[in-house]
Amino acid sequence: MGFIAYQELVEDSSPPGVRIFMECQQQDSSISYSYAVNVVFSPGKLGCALSGVDDILALKKFYKLVFSLEERARERGHDWKVVFESKDSLLEHLGYTRNARLLGADAHLQRRPATDVAAS
Repeated sequence: MGFIAYQELVEDSSPPGVRIFMECQQQDSSISYSYAVNVVFSPGKLGCALSGVDDILALKKFYKLVFSLEERARERGHDWKVVFESKDSLLEHLGYTRNARLLGADAHLQRRPATDVAAS
């Protein structure tokens, strides 16, 4: 079974955000993934922007994660909209997800081809 991994975007020149890796698998000391999506929050603006969605399957996987995060918010008595209000809120709700792992900046990541969609 795969898992979700995520890490804070900490590049000095970019707005705050979170990079989410989907369909992850542990391989020795590294993690392979099929899809990565950046969720970026612009200071002073409401909402967020996405980057890295390069095909429809990445979008499908991301939407499944969005629905799961919204459900975690409702379980904790929050409005579902709170999940994507800020970087901190997104990180909080990703932490509630059982199959999600927070990665450090030094994590060894490797992209691999996507798995068969029929198995999803």
